[in-house]
Amino acid sequence: MNPFFSIIVPAFNVEKYIHRAVSSILTQSFRDFELIIVNDGSTDNTANIINELSNQNKKITIINHSKNESLHIARMNGVATANGEYIVFLDGDDYFTENTFSELHQSIQENPEYDVFEYGYIRQPAGEIVLPSPPVSNRFSDFFSKGNCPAPTVWNKVYLTALIKKAFLAMERVYINNTEDTYESIVIAFYTKKIMMIKKVITNYQIGSGVSTSYKDFNKTIDFLQSVRKAADLVKLFLSKQGLNISLDALEYRLLEYVLYYIHSQKNTEDFIKLLRLLPDYFNAKIITEYLVFLEESYKNLTISHKRIIKMTNSKDYRLGKFLLKPLRMAKRLFRMQEKIN
Repeated sequence: MNPFFSIIVPAFNVEKYIHRAVSSILTQSFRDFELIIVNDGSTDNTANIINELSNQNKKITIINHSKNESLHIARMNGVATANGEYIVFLDGDDYFTENTFSELHQSIQENPEYDVFEYGYIRQPAGEIVLPSPPVSNRFSDFFSKGNCPAPTVWNKVYLTALIKKAFLAMERVYINNTEDTYESIVIAFYTKKIMMIKKVITNYQIGSGVSTSYKDFNKTIDFLQSVRKAADLVKLFLSKQGLNISLDALEYRLLEYVLYYIHSQKNTEDFIKLLRLLPDYFNAKIITEYLVFLEESYKNLTISHKRIIKMTNSKDYRLGKFLLKPLRMAKRLFRMQEKIN
């Protein structure tokens, strides 16, 4: 008989956290589950730890990658192996709270018409609780709207296995890290029929152990830029295969905001300037210009304190906007002068 849950844990160089992650699963009071750990070519002691845990518990299945193939491929391979009725993802540096499998099982049993269940989590170590919000309209279309966008997170949901297998089969088998959740979330949302929000904390999401600590590094920021571009292109390819003509402007706008967060964090001014000059290689001029125009107009219309205005107008966003929009203003003035001459 197939287990009720398949818990998929991709693990890459998480020797400091993987024992805690696995323990948070094995100590659950609800026992009808299988645990699939995908060792994604770890070069630290992760493999030894999970092998030792596997020898102690028959619920654990290990998939080993001979080299790092990315979190996306690790999830794909885990999904392909899963036998449970429902699938849950847990990153190797995160962990579940107590008795959450029982709570998830109860929610599913009481609401069998739903195929995705989204739950709350705690950002650790800050202890900030984040609870899910219902879709504004449709989860899939929300990703492409200019309004509130759902968080592109794969790891805070329970999925009907039939749905998630279908979704991952529709994805490209490519190396992608950092922005794999954006790509995967959009494809999964396309196949989702009904999603239920569970206003309970299930997962502890560890801040400071992965990509969130690398944004100040120039080379890793370049990697992130490339990953963002790849995610957008993969979404575009998926939409094309489905025969959908949907504008990606809103999605790319949000991705640009995320990229600028990384760029602004650079400690070295030269690195900051280099990264700004690289933006046109990853985003089209329309997206960049609209973003900067929006920011500039926001600053013009501020009705807040004088100190706040000074802080905003001294920000890198504002200075970047003024710098890149200067040629456009000059062109506008030339057109006006030409009109007066004529």
